[in-house]
Parts: sequence; C-alpha cells; structure tokens
Amino acid sequence: MTKRLRVGLIGCGAIAQIMHIPYLVEYDEKFELVALADNYRPVLDAVADRYHVKDRYSDWRELMSRDDIEAVVICHSGSHRDSVIAAVDANKHVFVEKPLGWNLRETQEVAERVSRSDRIVQMGYHKLYDPAFAYAKEHVQKMRDLGFVRITVLHPVNELGFSPHRLRRGNGVIVEGHVDPGTWEDQVRGQLNGLAGGELTALVDEVLGARKDDTRLRLGYGMMTVSLIHQVYMMFGFLGEPLRVVRTEIWREGESIHSVLEYPYDVRCTIDWHFLSHLKDYREEYAFFGNYDRVILQFPSPYFGSSADYVEPGW
Repeated sequence: MTKRLRVGLIGCGAIAQIMHIPYLVEYDEKFELVALADNYRPVLDAVADRYHVKDRYSDWRELMSRDDIEAVVICHSGSHRDSVIAAVDANKHVFVEKPLGWNLRETQEVAERVSRSDRIVQMGYHKLYDPAFAYAKEHVQKMRDLGFVRITVLHPVNELGFSPHRLRRGNGVIVEGHVDPGTWEDQVRGQLNGLAGGELTALVDEVLGARKDDTRLRLGYGMMTVSLIHQVYMMFGFLGEPLRVVRTEIWREGESIHSVLEYPYDVRCTIDWHFLSHLKDYREEYAFFGNYDRVILQFPSPYFGSSADYVEPGW
C-alpha cells in the first residue's frame, strides 16, 4: 500500500466542509487528515469533532510548523499570499483555493517564491479537471471556423447553493436547508465588506488607485477575484491567452459584469456574470459558435459536487 500523505487543512468554512474535508476523508487510502486550523474556535472544534481530528489550531502558523505534516490545503477566507508562502517555506506541498493573492503584486510574489522551491503548489481550478471540460475542448478544437464565444453565469447567493449540506457554524449551530438571503441591500453591504473591506482594503486600494472610492468598482473587482476567475481560467484552458480586453462594463452596484475579449484569428468572447440573489437557479454556460459547428458546455451549481450536466457538440 502506498504511504498516505499527511495533510493539514486551514480554514474550516463552507467549502472545506462541503468539498475538501469529505474528499480527504473519503480517499483515506491516499490521505491522512491529521490537523485542522481556523481562527474561530467554535467552528474549528465543531468540524474537528465531526471528523474525529484531534489536533486543532486557532493559529494556522502552529499547524504549519509541524514537520510531520507533508501537505496543506489552504481554504481560509481572504488573500492566500501569506499562508502559501509560509507553507512553501515550511517545505509543505500546497493545494490552495482561489484566489492565490488579492492583487497582481501578491500573486507575483507567490509565483516568485514557488519558482525557487521543489514543492508542488496547485490552485483549486477544479473545472479544468472536469471530464466534461476535456470532452468539450476536444470538440472545440475540431471546429472549422470558430468566430464567437459566449459565457453566461447567473449566480444566486451562495447560501442557496449550500442548502443540500449541513454546515457547522460552532456552538452547536448547524445550518441546513433554505436560508433567507436577506435584502439586496444586505447582500451588497456584506459582499462589499467581505471582498473589499477589512484586511483587504489596502490590497484593493492598491489596484484601484485614484478610483478606490468607487464602491461599484470595489465590489466588481472582488467578484472578479473570487468568482469570475473561474470563467477566466476556463477560457485560458479552451483558447489560451487573449490578445486584449476590448471593454468591460460593471453595473448594478458591482453585481453585473460584462466583458469582451479578443482572441487570435478574429475570435471574440463575451463574458456575462450576474448576481441574481434570490433565485435558486445557478447557471453557467460556455457556448462556442462557428458557421458550421457549435459546442455548448453547461455546469450545475458548484456545490453539488457533480460533473457538468450537459455538453452539446453540434455539427
């Protein structure tokens, strides 16, 4: 039997509870989950108790200092720049959720440090590893005259997608089933604080410069960093690097984004990402059109843990 990889996980929130911890536990012939870290002790204890993990840390740096932990899964909130660099410095392999950093400078600093290491660092760009992506890309490459690509994402509040799962919030609180999303104003206010406020304020200011007081741009930038990044890396997977961004428009207080990208051979791609808070109806579609061919790839909610539900090659 192959020796199991000893893993520590940092950040015990929703994505850890829904995806990462269950997979680590399920594939117990490959992984041994030996420690958890989270800065909110009630959640840390609740999740560690659920999965019978004895070693738990309120400071992720204590977890990182253990020589017997070979790899870390990093899925805490905010920027991952400091924890990824610390993991590599501690000689750990790394699986890290997006975003790697909260701006270009942070990302470049991580890349520079990783380039000087022999450790494996992998981003959680999971859609590229979906079998449906490989199948769709094969058909896109066979298209005779690709001219236009259309990406559409209709994104409800995350909590609606969490409803099939039981999330431990600490102090005996378990959230399951339907959760009231609150008002539109509540959502905008909460997202603006979570994606562009607190410890992230200076990092977003660094990006926006003279326009840092435009709350629409602050929220739009946050959404591009944590959500629209999925569509960006998927297009890198399908067509490689674009020649340029033709234009981008952000409206509805930062909750609607429309962008046009130019690719070689006179190909254009439109990306539409819209937060539609109260409709439990997640949509994600990649549509490729030519004079003779079309390929359409659709993904279900990312919180179902399932593959794409529809791929249509048309000839």
